[in-house]
Amino acid sequence: MHEESGSSWGMRGLRKWLGTAPETRDELLKLVHDSRRFLEPDTVAMLEGVLDLPATKVREVMTPRTAMISLQEDDQLLDILHVLTESAHSRFPVFSADQPENVVGILLAKDLLPFLREPHAKVDIHTLMRQPLFIPESARSDQVLRMLKNTQTHIAIVIDEHGATSGLVTLEDILEEIVGEIEDEHDKNNEEEQFIMPDSKHDGSWIVQALTPIEHFNDVLDANFSDDEVETVGGLLLQKIGLVNDLQGQTIELDNWTFTILEADSRTIHLVRAVRQ
Repeated sequence: MHEESGSSWGMRGLRKWLGTAPETRDELLKLVHDSRRFLEPDTVAMLEGVLDLPATKVREVMTPRTAMISLQEDDQLLDILHVLTESAHSRFPVFSADQPENVVGILLAKDLLPFLREPHAKVDIHTLMRQPLFIPESARSDQVLRMLKNTQTHIAIVIDEHGATSGLVTLEDILEEIVGEIEDEHDKNNEEEQFIMPDSKHDGSWIVQALTPIEHFNDVLDANFSDDEVETVGGLLLQKIGLVNDLQGQTIELDNWTFTILEADSRTIHLVRAVRQ
């Protein structure tokens, strides 16, 4: 009886809070905050995430261009299969061979299943890739969620004001804004620990993953690089040197640091050595 009485009191209290309909988003958000005593914490957090979506620009949740795992339209099947197996992703943006900043399609891993028995076969990637969905950086996250739902698409390409690719956003990215981080069997528990490691072959230098957040680099190595315009070490270096024909082997001087690109392809930096001068 006591539990029923408490439950009834809670419902009466909730109905009281809902007696006056909120007229603005801020009023609705306050109502959610004030309803913590009646709702489970996870429910409150989810409601707050939903209400925050209109205020969140897609540029805040997207994967930046420098961190995208992608293909090129003239890639060979063996190269494509290598990327698929190494990344464990299911969807890949395909960049133009002539205009390396432009995405021309989306390739689904499942569309390559018929070719797994003949890895040396020639594949015309154009016949397999899907039409990409393009959205501007300024789009709101709730608008993007609606577009992905209406088009039954799981991935969208984010473009800047000049039409160049600035990143990508997935359905999972948007949902994580509502329900929090979604981890799967491919997520690494100690991923941040692998971002920066001492270079065993060179005293006083560090091997740094290009995807390392600048904030994390600053914290670990007592550096002071700005992350206002780019978020990763790879993005910081690409911002400095721009587009070059051969990224691998390039040396970049920034503040009192020397960065040497150890691993890269024609579009993305993967691994660098960092030495404080």
